[in-house]
Amino acid sequence: MTRGEVVIVSGPPGSGKTTVSAALASGYERGVHLESDWFFRSIRSGFVAPWLPDAHNQNAAVMVVAADTAAAFADAGYTVVWDGIVGPWFLDRVVRRLGAREIRVHYLVLRPKRVTASQRVRGRGDTPETSGAETMYEQFADLGELELHVVSSDAPAEQVIEACKAALIDGSLQVGPES
Repeated sequence: MTRGEVVIVSGPPGSGKTTVSAALASGYERGVHLESDWFFRSIRSGFVAPWLPDAHNQNAAVMVVAADTAAAFADAGYTVVWDGIVGPWFLDRVVRRLGAREIRVHYLVLRPKRVTASQRVRGRGDTPETSGAETMYEQFADLGELELHVVSSDAPAEQVIEACKAALIDGSLQVGPES
């Protein structure tokens, strides 16, 4: 059996992560769409809004659990498309964890214009990330050397999905020891 790999699709709220991730995962022969929001929603008491400074330990725990879940699927031969806010501040930790299991990792950041992201978030109604969406947008506004991993997500979904597929094919989104 061939080992799978992990494609992390990140970006601020309203960037199109879930739509793109679902489409990408469906395009693989053995694909998994792993939504890290599910892990946050599973916290029933002691939850801290993820954009708040006091949420660091909670967020770190979710990253570990999501990475381990992605690794288990990849070990079983699936390509995992991990949909979540995996910012650069956690990327090294996640890549090391997956790399320890010799799992190849690709990092893709979707980023629309601020107004587009804001409209999309407001259009969802009262979701947990609405009040922190602006803060999280700022965290993805300038990614330094990781700007090469950004795909604009202002276009219609089909065009964004095709741009993401093209970016994954050329190999430039790989992160970690083999990149």
